[in-house]
Amino acid sequence: MLCIERLVTIEIVIINLDDGTNLVMVKCRMTAPPNSPDLVQAIAAILTGRDEQTALLCQLVEKHHGQDTTRHLFLGTQPLLFHKADELLEADSWLKTIELKFTLYPYNEGDKAGFAAQQLRGPARTWWDNHVAMFPAGTRFTWAEFKEAFKAHHVPAGVIRRKLTEFLALKQGNSNVMQYAQNFNALSQYAGYHVDTDEKKQACFRQGLSSKFQDHLTMFKFNTFSELVNGAIVQEDAHVAHKAEKKRKAPAAGSSSSNPQRFRLVQSGPQRAPF
Repeated sequence: MLCIERLVTIEIVIINLDDGTNLVMVKCRMTAPPNSPDLVQAIAAILTGRDEQTALLCQLVEKHHGQDTTRHLFLGTQPLLFHKADELLEADSWLKTIELKFTLYPYNEGDKAGFAAQQLRGPARTWWDNHVAMFPAGTRFTWAEFKEAFKAHHVPAGVIRRKLTEFLALKQGNSNVMQYAQNFNALSQYAGYHVDTDEKKQACFRQGLSSKFQDHLTMFKFNTFSELVNGAIVQEDAHVAHKAEKKRKAPAAGSSSSNPQRFRLVQSGPQRAPF
């Protein structure tokens, strides 16, 4: 004989935390049993509800476990912590590094901002907490929203304009081609549409080269920017080798062949006897 003294109602509560994770709480409530005629229906309802709630709970646990897995994958890439920017462009460099980490695995777009926020420390974390506090509790930020807010605070637009001006005025000067190429690449990330194609990038690089290399490379067309840089290095090596060869063939300073010969006048003829 089956006897039910109490019915059990299970409630599942999901709480969104600030770090983007979910806290799952399960509540159980005991209620009085229904009247005897409805006993079969009540048992069926309990079993049906239990199955549905069990399935929902399994889904939540699986989702939570999956988020933990992706978080561990992200931390496995050893992302850098960010406290504050001692140099004006350190913040932009950190943001680009974090974004590069996200290309290593197909992370959920809704998790990226939370993962990046976990790497903030000190003043940077204080700024983010204050930023989050301006929105309704439980707001989840997209990666695009995080980047926009981060750049607005840590990477002033005036600094970007300054770097663009430096890029447009960049010249090789006394640097060798490799040093010039490194400076060019470092500043080109702030050049925007000036280098948004390989052809534009080559044109800007040629313009900053020393005049002697510009002349030598005028007759050559390169398919890629990398080929242009390599061609400039080859021309520079040939120029250095030519100068060294000329110096080797030149007469050494201070040699006898470089100084005119001096002659001493000698008086000839009969000498006079002394008085």
